Amino acid sequence: MKKSFSFLLFCLLTTTLLAQKIKYTDSFLEKLEQTQIDVFTPVEGKYKSVRPLKNDFQPIDHAIVSKREKIVIRYSVIPYDSDKPATQLPHVDFMRLVTSVASNDEDAGVVSVHALDNPQLKTYFNADWGSMAYFKPKYRFSEAQHCRLLALFKEGQGTVYVFFLFDEPSPALDNRLRALQFRTNL
Repeated sequence: MKKSFSFLLFCLLTTTLLAQKIKYTDSFLEKLEQTQIDVFTPVEGKYKSVRPLKNDFQPIDHAIVSKREKIVIRYSVIPYDSDKPATQLPHVDFMRLVTSVASNDEDAGVVSVHALDNPQLKTYFNADWGSMAYFKPKYRFSEAQHCRLLALFKEGQGTVYVFFLFDEPSPALDNRLRALQFRTNL
């Protein structure tokens, strides 16, 4: 009885440790703390951390991938800085980012941008401003066929960009949308 209980406990711990493949770097955790953002780690889909690829368009702080859901999620966190106007004007920086990352090819299709409404911003993200864009990314940014970019801003805290990169849309894409939230100031 004792041996079977020990074996069961060993299997449970091993499975739990193997399932936790998302590891955050100290610099990413520091930025999250500085901007008061909580990231909700996906527990299904077998996500794991991957090294963010260097690119000329936008620094990436963290990236995770799921082969099962066929999605790559990249995070870029920009802390608020009163000395840097770009951190105070998220809508301007958002459009700069979209024009930098979206493909310029004639066959790439259109870039679709829409603002998030205030109830959705407050309820889901505790943000003051937010917008989403859909586009085909430049090949040097990602080999994925599509990108859904979520941008969120909280006054005095910062901006976060979440890139959802995929080839085919799926319900998993919507399930991952609420990937983070600004903390409530008490």
